[in-house]
Amino acid sequence: VGGRLELEQAVMIAPAHLAAHYNLGLVYREFGRMSEARDEFRKVLEIDLNHVKAQLQIGYTYQEEGFFEEAREAFQIARQMDITDQEPQRALEDLAQYEIRARERSRLETAQVFERNRRLLFREQQGELLTGRSRAASDQQGISGDSGN
Repeated sequence: VGGRLELEQAVMIAPAHLAAHYNLGLVYREFGRMSEARDEFRKVLEIDLNHVKAQLQIGYTYQEEGFFEEAREAFQIARQMDITDQEPQRALEDLAQYEIRARERSRLETAQVFERNRRLLFREQQGELLTGRSRAASDQQGISGDSGN
């Protein structure tokens, strides 16, 4: 895969250059620029309606962003493009596993945030109790000291 700048220049010079759009999409995906990557893969599909790999890449970008329904739809379209190509079916199967792991991570992160917040609240409540006790003791001392005068 070429450099981003060279590929951007290539698609400006030759807008119908399928490989340049595809490779630019891969570069954008690698750098986390998913929306731009999808745009490039869609341009590939405008040039070649049956470019299974570009359709798969659209699915992968959605998957990486956690848009599982969109990814599933993209993979299903890729499967319909060429029923002999096994990669779309593998992508759909992998997506199911990816979704399960993502949900597990999300549940774990939620549990960790809940536990962290519970601990902070507990410490805060303990601090208020201690502050309240010391205030009460101080008030009590003040009352005791006043009565001695």
